[in-house]
Amino acid sequence: MVFFLFFVILPTVYILSYAFTNWGSIQTFVLDDPATMKVIMDSIVASFQIAGIVTVIDVLVGLPVAWMMVRKQFRGKRFLDTLIDMPLAVPTAALGFSSAIFFALTPESLQAPSFALNAISSPYLLIILLHVVFSYPYMVRSLSAILVQIDQTYETAGRNLGASALTAARTITLPLFRAGLVTGIILCFARSLSETGGTMIALATMANSQDFQTGPTIIGQWKGLLGTNPDLAAPLAFVSILLIILALVLLVVLKLVIMKVRLPMGRIWPYPERFLSRGLVPKAKDGVAILFLIIFVLVPSFFIFSYVMVATPTSLDWGPFIDSLLFSFLIAGVVTVIDIALGVPLALYIAKNHTGKISPILDVLVNVPLIVPTAALGYSLGVFWTSQSLIPTYDVLLIILAHVAFTYPLVVRNVSGAVEEVDPTFEETARTLGAKPVQAFGRVLYPMIKGSILAGAIMAFTRSLGETGATLAVVSNANTAPVYIVGLITAGGYYTAGLACIVLIVVSYIAMLTLRYITNGRRSR
Repeated sequence: MVFFLFFVILPTVYILSYAFTNWGSIQTFVLDDPATMKVIMDSIVASFQIAGIVTVIDVLVGLPVAWMMVRKQFRGKRFLDTLIDMPLAVPTAALGFSSAIFFALTPESLQAPSFALNAISSPYLLIILLHVVFSYPYMVRSLSAILVQIDQTYETAGRNLGASALTAARTITLPLFRAGLVTGIILCFARSLSETGGTMIALATMANSQDFQTGPTIIGQWKGLLGTNPDLAAPLAFVSILLIILALVLLVVLKLVIMKVRLPMGRIWPYPERFLSRGLVPKAKDGVAILFLIIFVLVPSFFIFSYVMVATPTSLDWGPFIDSLLFSFLIAGVVTVIDIALGVPLALYIAKNHTGKISPILDVLVNVPLIVPTAALGYSLGVFWTSQSLIPTYDVLLIILAHVAFTYPLVVRNVSGAVEEVDPTFEETARTLGAKPVQAFGRVLYPMIKGSILAGAIMAFTRSLGETGATLAVVSNANTAPVYIVGLITAGGYYTAGLACIVLIVVSYIAMLTLRYITNGRRSR
């Protein structure tokens, strides 16, 4: 708990104190400067607009697929289930480059394949499509995880009493489905709001991005200019404060509104709903949902492979990229070890002490780093650690602490959820037979939750491996692989960037395959 509070939560929201200790600077360099205020407000508004639109799209196209995966049996279901997870194996830096090549109008020097869509000229629309690519799997997984737990008996009873499939789903299942909907909406909204690296790369790849900015990308750019322009400290802090406060407030309000909305809404329309439940309409709905998954999620995720195959090879110096990749592996490995060593105990405490006063508070606080935009989080952490003089300000150490802050909750959330599903009588029985607490955990509980620990570890590792925004916000000249790819694209080294993205994709995919293999082996045993 001490580590969580002082190394994760406090540094995450530390930048909020800037508003009290340096209000004069904010007044001078931000509030009294109309040009700076316009840039900041335009970028903040764009960030929230994009996150809202992306979340609506995810719900509309993700719900039919989640319903298919849980409620229907069809040939190729397991294959489709694997495809849905595929974008999760692609770091956002690679996703941004790959999606931009497929969707956007790109410079002629990039040599995009002739079969690319190559039609999007609006940076706003491009970022919406990009954010749908990497947030879509989170929505489907959140919805299907809750749907699989809902008892179909009530829905079946409604059908037997004459209700159509649509009416029964809307009036019976949907009210029980609300918790999963809240989880999916909050996760996708926060994921879109916090994305920095993929957005920066996509805008850098586009032919005419017209200096389009979102809140997180402004933090990434201004942090790089802070060394030559110290006056940017106040605007940087102001943007971070706005993003943190607005994200927390809006997501809390969003959760309350969704949970308070009375479902089912409105009256029942028997004839139209019966028509929509039969014949070609449900098949067309499912077909459109699958088509959307293929065209707007899977193809953009892996279009980078097509680009590298048709583009003209250029001279490639593997040395700098290998160095950056090894550095990223070092950071991700150390971060994952810290997350497991200190995250699993906190997860056990939260899951086993629901009746206490501290556990519910910790359970809420764990969500804070997940919904705070990583660029704002990274800048807050950088200001905290450099101003406190508690540790040596080595770049490696600062990056590790920043990555721990946003990956730590992934381990805690996975493990605490798994522990809550385990019957406590198993451990209690072991204790009555003479086992000590450590023995009961190691021989009884650990084998049951090992898969969730591995899942959290892989998520933390891949999240750290692909992070750009928080890294740039802490150390603007960091030598990680995603930051290196951003530099390549900015300098016009598209082919080299494409090869680097493919290496990142392969590494992340191998990690996911390893997780599936280990987990399936555990289940079979």
